[in-house]
Amino acid sequence: MALADFNPLDPETLECPYPFYEALHAEAPVHMVPQLGMAVVSTYDLIREVVHDPATYSSAMPTGPVDLPGMETGPEDAELAELRAQTARSSAPTLLAADPPWHARYRSLVNKALSARRVAGMEGYVREIVTELIDGFIDDGKADFTSQFADELPMAVIADQIGVPRSDLRDFKKRADLAIGGIERTIPPEEEREVLRAGLEMQEYFLMRAEERRRDPKDDILTTLATAELETDEGRRPLNDAEILSILQQLQVAGKETTAHIIGSAMLLFIENPEQLAKVRANPELIGNMTEEALRMESPVRALFRTTTRETTLGGVTLPAKTTLMLIYHAANRDEREFAEAARFDVERENARNQLAFSAGPHYCIGAALARLEIRVAFEEVLRRMTNFRLDPDHPAPRHEPSYILRGLEELRILFDKAPAPVPA
Repeated sequence: MALADFNPLDPETLECPYPFYEALHAEAPVHMVPQLGMAVVSTYDLIREVVHDPATYSSAMPTGPVDLPGMETGPEDAELAELRAQTARSSAPTLLAADPPWHARYRSLVNKALSARRVAGMEGYVREIVTELIDGFIDDGKADFTSQFADELPMAVIADQIGVPRSDLRDFKKRADLAIGGIERTIPPEEEREVLRAGLEMQEYFLMRAEERRRDPKDDILTTLATAELETDEGRRPLNDAEILSILQQLQVAGKETTAHIIGSAMLLFIENPEQLAKVRANPELIGNMTEEALRMESPVRALFRTTTRETTLGGVTLPAKTTLMLIYHAANRDEREFAEAARFDVERENARNQLAFSAGPHYCIGAALARLEIRVAFEEVLRRMTNFRLDPDHPAPRHEPSYILRGLEELRILFDKAPAPVPA
């Protein structure tokens, strides 16, 4: 198919985007899409060029989906308009939606909590959560691997790091799943109302907890944000409520949704490529490289956006100032010029760590170390305790969420056998 035959937002293109990516790479690495009013950037080198040049390509955009032409969901009613307005009033451009120097100022507040050193000390705690989750379904011989495992692990971890008590975890997860759903895909008005209400309830919860932390500090991110002073051009000041909420919302998405998606996707890759699973079983030290390869193959952040601050030329294409760019990281990670036989899942791929699933440059994912730890420990325990993975024939074939920002499975129904107990030495 020619590039002109593809609609980037068509559900089937989102489900299986690889022919579209191949057409982009071959015909137009910078592809103007008039009906969307934006340029799609798809190659490895060009996306690296963009993310390393924040002066030309600004991140100062909404942290959720940009308003894409043709994605309207019908007339807006007064209630929905007010819910949107309330949500907007409680939002601030931090982290993902901030440019230097503000981005670095916000990022410095949470860097320590998610540093590689601190994350390394969390391995035993993460393993306990993984073990408890597997205990919950291992005797059944089957599971929805997404909802019973992949979703639950990162939600528990990021909730703990933020400072959500375990007693609140069930309600927190319910609200978080609803709120996050609104940034994964375009949704109809009735569902949007539910999403916005859940988001506002989540905001009220966080602000109540932040006030508690000011009175009774703890070793968590909520305390850091509630008591932090932000460096500004006029001096230092406390974070306001909108800034606190913005950072926490982004940590939820980065800490929960993306990690959950890649854990589910990696399991499906193993089921589809049993010879690669056999290599990892024979050499468990490959789990780290397998993680990088899975991130490359099924990048959980499919795409994010930038805006040009001035007229510029990218890949030979002139872009006027204020042009919106859709950076398709998933396509860059399938670029044959960087990754030979890019469509092949290879747990021994030598340059797998070059993947751009965590982006690069100033906006390199702040939670990358934590995500890598969770994925590694998850598969160390899953492969130690379970074997003979296969899709459950009583359920439909797995499909992905119809999202143009995130990529992950709606569900993954699997069958498996319990691994034989090790023989005592």
